[in-house]
Amino acid sequence: MSYLIINNQSHKVFNEDINKISAKVQGDILYLDPPYNHRQYATNYHLLETIAKYDNPIIHGKTGLREYQNQKSFYCSKTQVKKTFRDLILKAKVKYIFLSYNNEGLMTLDDIKEIMSSRGKYGYFTKDYHRFKADKSENREYKSNKTVEYLHYVVCS
Repeated sequence: MSYLIINNQSHKVFNEDINKISAKVQGDILYLDPPYNHRQYATNYHLLETIAKYDNPIIHGKTGLREYQNQKSFYCSKTQVKKTFRDLILKAKVKYIFLSYNNEGLMTLDDIKEIMSSRGKYGYFTKDYHRFKADKSENREYKSNKTVEYLHYVVCS
């Protein structure tokens, strides 16, 4: 259960591209949980997007998707993800960076280690999970019945 802690501390909330804002904002901890694969998040979170924007978008398709072309993430692009991730890690003005990412992502363990190590002392923890299957098994060929979730970290120097 999460609790909102009301106190007299100053807080700021940003609704911007993390790669654009990371060089402008300073902090202690940066926690990242980007998309792992080619599927764009916007198609899964379109209802929350509509609630957050409190607008009346033009929708299409059976599920009522809103237009998301201007929200496509480079973290979902095999050709752009490493460059985009490196840019973020190098610009972040923080003491600690944490990244949640699984073993089936577009970036490899070596990619992540190389990029995050450039900022300081790097390490990771792992946890095995049973594979979530939203579709019928005969529709896909899975390499394993489990996935490995990594919590990467770097103590920035």
